[in-house]
Amino acid sequence: MKSSCQSVRLVLAVLFLASLAIPGLIFAQERIETPFDWVDGSLRVGAFAGNLSGDRGSLGIGPGGSTAFGARLRTRVSSPLSLEIGFGLGSSERAVIDPRLPTGPAAVDTVNADWLIIEGGFQIALTGGRTLHKLQPYVVLTGGVLKGRGEEVSDSLMAVEDVPFRYNIGTASMFTAGAGVEWIPNGRIGLGLEIRDRLWRIKAPDGFFQLDVLQNIEDLGLAAPQESEWTHNIELSASLYYYF
Repeated sequence: MKSSCQSVRLVLAVLFLASLAIPGLIFAQERIETPFDWVDGSLRVGAFAGNLSGDRGSLGIGPGGSTAFGARLRTRVSSPLSLEIGFGLGSSERAVIDPRLPTGPAAVDTVNADWLIIEGGFQIALTGGRTLHKLQPYVVLTGGVLKGRGEEVSDSLMAVEDVPFRYNIGTASMFTAGAGVEWIPNGRIGLGLEIRDRLWRIKAPDGFFQLDVLQNIEDLGLAAPQESEWTHNIELSASLYYYF
């Protein structure tokens, strides 16, 4: 009988100690720290501003460097993948090249070159739908168009016979690849830094391929003009996003 009482007391003591230890263990589990945080919002809108270093191409006729700004809309469709649409504006200058000069193609004027970018594509977050220490690195792939706005005609090429030698940005195909990182401190606001390589096509005016122009270029030992070429235009920007 005495042994049974001791056993009961021992069991009660173990249960009492367990009742004291279990809440402490649960509390310790709840306080496990992790560098990852989930990003609750899937839809975000943002604005960006930066600088684009324009590549004028081998003929020197394309738009040069410019400040750039615009807006983007992103929506998450899976943990790492978001869809993106956006537009951007820029205002640069471009050289007016006349290929008929005795000394070969050369700049005779400069004009304003305002443009609009319209694009859509994908953002792939390298940490999925989470941040690592409040940071979310990502890559972007987009396609779209570069479109000239209110393009000027140089006084040097105003004559009717000059029309074949005029270059316009017009509407050019564009593909973009880039990478960035976004700091999301509270789940609602995101601050980002990004670099994009924008590839767009520059098409030479038809006048550059007239027989007399090509013959003069050949006689001077200069490189023959290309009908079209893809140029790399590097854009560095900062962005501000709001998450819904």
